[in-house]
Amino acid sequence: MGKKSRKRKSAWNIFFRPIKIILFVFLLAMVIGCLAGGVVFLKYQDEIMACKEKADSIISQTSRTDFSQPMDTRVYDSEGNLIGTINSGHYEYVPVKEISENLQNAYIAQEDRRFYKHHGIDYKGLLRAGLVFIKNKGVATQGGSTITQQVIKNTYLTQERTIQRKITEFFAAPRMEDKYSKQDIMEFYCNTNFYANRCYGVSEASRYYFDKEAKDLTVWEAATLAGISNNPSRYDPVAHPDTSKWKRDQVIDNMALCKFITKEEQENAKAQPLTVAKVYEGGTKENYQTSYAIHCAVVELMKNDGFVFRYVFPNKSSYDSYKEEYQEQYQAKSDMIRKGGFEIHTSLDSRLQAVLQDNIDTHLKGFTEKQDNGKFALQGAAVCVDNRTGYVVAIVGGRGTDDEYNRGFLSRRQPGSTIKPLIDYAPAFETGFYYPSRLVNDHLFEGGPKNSGGKYYGIVSIREALNRSLNTVAWQVLTDIGVDKGMSYLGKMHFVGLSYMDNGNSSMSIGGFTEGARVVDMAKGYSVLANQGKYSNKSCITSMKSQYDGEIYEGSQADERIFTEDIAYMVTDVLKGTLDKPYGTGSGLGLNVPAAGKTGTTNSSKDTWFCGYTRYYTTAIWVGYDNPRAMPGVYGKTYSGKMWHDFMTEINKDLPPLDWDMPSTVSFYNVDSRGEKTDQETGNKDLFSSVAEAAAKADSRKWKEEEARKLKESQDQMNQAASDAARQTLEQASASLQALIAEFNGMDQRDSSTDDKIASARSFLEQLNGTETYDSLKQALDEAVSHVQSLPKQADSEKPQEIGPGMTKPRETTTPVFPGDEDPQSGEASGAGPGDDDSQAEAVGPGME
Repeated sequence: MGKKSRKRKSAWNIFFRPIKIILFVFLLAMVIGCLAGGVVFLKYQDEIMACKEKADSIISQTSRTDFSQPMDTRVYDSEGNLIGTINSGHYEYVPVKEISENLQNAYIAQEDRRFYKHHGIDYKGLLRAGLVFIKNKGVATQGGSTITQQVIKNTYLTQERTIQRKITEFFAAPRMEDKYSKQDIMEFYCNTNFYANRCYGVSEASRYYFDKEAKDLTVWEAATLAGISNNPSRYDPVAHPDTSKWKRDQVIDNMALCKFITKEEQENAKAQPLTVAKVYEGGTKENYQTSYAIHCAVVELMKNDGFVFRYVFPNKSSYDSYKEEYQEQYQAKSDMIRKGGFEIHTSLDSRLQAVLQDNIDTHLKGFTEKQDNGKFALQGAAVCVDNRTGYVVAIVGGRGTDDEYNRGFLSRRQPGSTIKPLIDYAPAFETGFYYPSRLVNDHLFEGGPKNSGGKYYGIVSIREALNRSLNTVAWQVLTDIGVDKGMSYLGKMHFVGLSYMDNGNSSMSIGGFTEGARVVDMAKGYSVLANQGKYSNKSCITSMKSQYDGEIYEGSQADERIFTEDIAYMVTDVLKGTLDKPYGTGSGLGLNVPAAGKTGTTNSSKDTWFCGYTRYYTTAIWVGYDNPRAMPGVYGKTYSGKMWHDFMTEINKDLPPLDWDMPSTVSFYNVDSRGEKTDQETGNKDLFSSVAEAAAKADSRKWKEEEARKLKESQDQMNQAASDAARQTLEQASASLQALIAEFNGMDQRDSSTDDKIASARSFLEQLNGTETYDSLKQALDEAVSHVQSLPKQADSEKPQEIGPGMTKPRETTTPVFPGDEDPQSGEASGAGPGDDDSQAEAVGPGME
């Protein structure tokens, strides 16, 4: 019995001995491992804790939007039509329910077979990978990272293989699985993987390789994509079709091994040839609409960040500092938009765009000269604003649609006389000391500008000066109110490109900018006049959505008051004369609806403009060479003006002919010969603003100066009138005396009237006493009288003298009337003196009735 017991005991000992040894070795290994781990932890405690803190920070700040790439930025017109795409890879995020289960199963079979069983870290997988690593003598053939760890790596960490990255993944993965579901993590994984050939995310990869949606992938297609993402450069089916097919088949085998597909499906999938569609949709070429829309979107993002825009600068340092900050911010926001993720909706009307583009192309088609870069040498640009909304609705940046350079908002050119209403006359009207009927002396100043054509008109009204575009008057007006004051108004209207070197530069009055003005700024500036003096902060953006933040356009900026309603109305009324007055520089360009506008032509016609508006639209048009050069015979009225006329006629033709409503504080008043308001009926009337007059009176010092000026002008006018009357009297006396002297010298006998004539002659001579001609005329008269007195005297007879057979000369019974004599019955002059012209009506000033 004892023997048998010892035999059984010996058998059990034999059976358990290896197990004991294994357990002992395992426990020993664990102890050694723990000790080693403890030593490693103590040695690298700081590095390990830093990795943990980094993992905690990542997960605490993570958001679902972190797991998507920016989609293409898309631009839409006013009707919601797509007009441009800024390609950022055509990325599109797709939810897991729209991702084929074949692809999800392929990833699980190939990358993480225990995906639905572990909690971020697959310890069995790590052990298996470690044993294989040892077995292969240090060659890693199996990865230990879970899909969760790969999502963390793809999104938050680098692809560099370091122990720090692996430790960070180790700490972060379980926390991510606490925050997101397995389905969420699979969705993140498929949308963050890179599939070679600029394909980010499964949606673009499915389109590029197989021309289908991600939800429609077959087994072999899903296996192909799973293989590519494992190592995009090695398993790219375009560059390396053989290795890609080998990897695809490996994934298919693993799917079969994991029972995701049957044996038959496995064989069928591997039998499929590896073919790819290579469907690539490039981004659309930027056009005039999209380039301007992106620019406006950039500006809106800068506004959202609180960037303070400036337009007028006191000195070079402030200008340079602002320019540097602006360019840095602008570039950052531009890169952001072009990287993708935005949906931009605009006010741009594609129908109006086509009409405006065709208008410019048609009018300039005769100019075929090309630049070295292949572009037309002579160019044109135009911008149209809808006055009812304040939005830009059309912008043309050049001839044709192939030129990506948008002169509508990128180019700065000298504006010529089109700037006068905005910098000279409207600001001057605001002071109250200038008004349409005020008289100014148009003459050449030393050091001042010259008028076009070298003609000067003397005393003219402001109304006429603006219609005729007289440079000297504009120069006098801006000099009087102050160049900086005029520039401040341009700054309020957001004119880009004003330089500190323009400060105090009186040539600004006629468009002599250091840098120039943009077409879009001119259009927006004139729209202020069309909209009762208010500037609209709207550009062309009506909505802007971010892929991550939703609607980000803050379109509630209120309009800014630039000019009073009175001044906008009065300037508009004056500018109507540019089109309908015979001497207006835009004569003949009137429309079928009330309109106002202004021509502009720079020296040698290097830049030609027309800016004008109706109640409905404002349009500014520029024509010139990219490299400025003279255009003989071309003026603002010729090409720019005709383009404006044809385009505005077309877009206004079906609209009611609405005029601007005159404000209650603006009235027509009688105007005297000095251009001033008077209560007397003169037959001449013009506009005056009580608001502007109140503003003038508020400036007591200036008001007194102006009153003194008016009083002096009145006294000077009276003195001049008296001087003119005296001069005319002397001229008439001299003329009458010379006529009598001539008559005396021609007589051959005296008659009864001779003595009266001699008396009259001596009377005229007396009036000339003290003049330069007195002595010579006295001598001539004395000689003539001496001659007459030496003549025989004709005998008087009551009988009529016979002058021919049966005819007699009647006796003279009336006294001849000489210039200056008055009819005793009527009290009016019965003769017209030199210079009188009864056929001419009294001259009426422009705009006066």
